[in-house]
Amino acid sequence: MKLFYGLALAAWLAAGCCSQPVQPLTGEAGGRMHHVAVVWLKQPGDPQARQRYIEASRPLARLPGVVAYDAGTPAAVRRGRANAALDESYDVAVSAVFESRQAYQQFLQDPEYLRVAQQVLRPLVEKYKLYEFAEPDRP
Repeated sequence: MKLFYGLALAAWLAAGCCSQPVQPLTGEAGGRMHHVAVVWLKQPGDPQARQRYIEASRPLARLPGVVAYDAGTPAAVRRGRANAALDESYDVAVSAVFESRQAYQQFLQDPEYLRVAQQVLRPLVEKYKLYEFAEPDRP
C-alpha cells in the first residue's frame, strides 16, 4: 500500500496537476489527505524512464506537510484467478499522505513542487489519473 501511495504522488506531480488554480477542498472530513496518482509515461514499459520518474519525484517527499510518500511500478502480483478490476497498464504510481487539507493545499503551491512537477516530471508523462480522499477527523 505504501508503494502505491508513492507511485500515485509521483504520477500526479509529474503530470503538472498544479498548472490550474488550486481550488479549496470541501467536505466534512478534516483529517489527513491522501493523494494517489497513476501515470502512463511517454515511453511505456521502459524501466529506465520509470526509474527516472521515480527518482525525480523523491525530493517532494521532504516538502512541508508530507507525512508519507511512495512511488513505484506495477507489482505484478500472481493471483489464483483473473480479476477484471486489476489495472496494470500504468508505468508508475505515486501515493502521498498529507497532515491535513491545508497542508496539501500549501504543498500544491510550493515553488519546489511546481518546479519539479512542471519542468521535470510533466515532460515524461503521456497521461495520468488522480485519486484523492480525506480521512475524517479522529476523536
